[in-house]
Amino acid sequence: MRKLTRRTHSRALAAVASVAAVILLAPASPGIANPQDDKASIDERVEELQREHEGLSEDLARVVAELEEAEDRMPDAEDAVTAAADELSEAQRKDDELAARLTSAENAEKALQTEIDDGTDQIEESEQAVVGVARRAYQNSGVTSDLAMLLQMADSDNGLDGLTRVDSAVRSQQRTITRLGEQRAANMSSQDRLDAIADEISDLKDEAAEVVLEKEAAESAAREAKDSLDSLIEQKDSAAQTIEDNQAATAEELRKQKEEQERLADEIRQWQEDNGDGNRVLPGDGFLKNPAPGYPVTSQYGWRTHPISGTRRMHTGTDFGVPCGDPVYASADGVVVSSGVAGGYGNRVVLSHGKSNGASIATTYNHNTRNVVRAGQTVKEGDTVAMAGTTGSSTGCHLHFEVMVDGSYVDPMDWIS
Repeated sequence: MRKLTRRTHSRALAAVASVAAVILLAPASPGIANPQDDKASIDERVEELQREHEGLSEDLARVVAELEEAEDRMPDAEDAVTAAADELSEAQRKDDELAARLTSAENAEKALQTEIDDGTDQIEESEQAVVGVARRAYQNSGVTSDLAMLLQMADSDNGLDGLTRVDSAVRSQQRTITRLGEQRAANMSSQDRLDAIADEISDLKDEAAEVVLEKEAAESAAREAKDSLDSLIEQKDSAAQTIEDNQAATAEELRKQKEEQERLADEIRQWQEDNGDGNRVLPGDGFLKNPAPGYPVTSQYGWRTHPISGTRRMHTGTDFGVPCGDPVYASADGVVVSSGVAGGYGNRVVLSHGKSNGASIATTYNHNTRNVVRAGQTVKEGDTVAMAGTTGSSTGCHLHFEVMVDGSYVDPMDWIS
């Protein structure tokens, strides 16, 4: 592990602060959601599912909501994994590039140092040679023994050879002094280059320290993104398996509810035929009054696909968000066909209102806490017929209100003025 210089340490601390600031200020990755936001969103979806599908348990509604949430987040989570992998790859590329540049600079530093060392050795040898000549000259009163010998050779019989030798020796000494100066200049230049390379190496090490921090942050982000994606996959698979495990039982329950619904519709048709429904006419302009005035509609009439069984199912009425215990009112004058428990409908009241444009009209009020009318009783529009509740296949306080025309379910909102 490399030791950090003071400048490297300072720049590394600055890099840490920079990375921390990015992490703190950057928006959360799409693939990594806030758990509190997730819970609030899922809870809201659970309530919505239970409003749309009467009888759907909270546990199964939550499984469906978690499956939907996982499927919604999967694309963003996959994108986050890809982005994190790209960032990690880029950080690795920078790291490799800096490592190569650092190795090259360090090799150049070693080569220059060797060159300087060799030059220093040569300078020392040249200096020793020059110092030797100077010492001998000093000891011989300014005339070296070598020079004295050469002078003697110049006075000898072969004087020309002697002079040539003297000239050669002097030139050799001059070349030695010249090489000494050149080598010193070369060493100074090499030292300047060595200092520049040392600065470059220091800068590269500082930069490498920053890249290491970037790489570590990228690795952490990649791990988090991958963990988030794996968690979503596990959530999705678990929810899908739970739904599959409950499909058969749910489908059977829905089949029974449909049979019950049809049976009750047949009973109403039969009652209207047996009790001379044609002798009465829906009063006024043929419209019904709202049985829960002032309360919001929480689920509309219509077809919907059941989230567990996957089958299409008709929601045969309109749901109003009436709190448990609040009164439910007759939508028109009529006769109580039945008042009692009716399977998944819980406590149920059925009123027959006579005919409108030749069609027999009936209304039903379901999931009541308790009914306050009895079969055969005559009621007026606006009379209290029940207290709202959540009995039968219900998951929360509300009124499930139905309108039947000739024994068939129709959209209540088309009849409410």
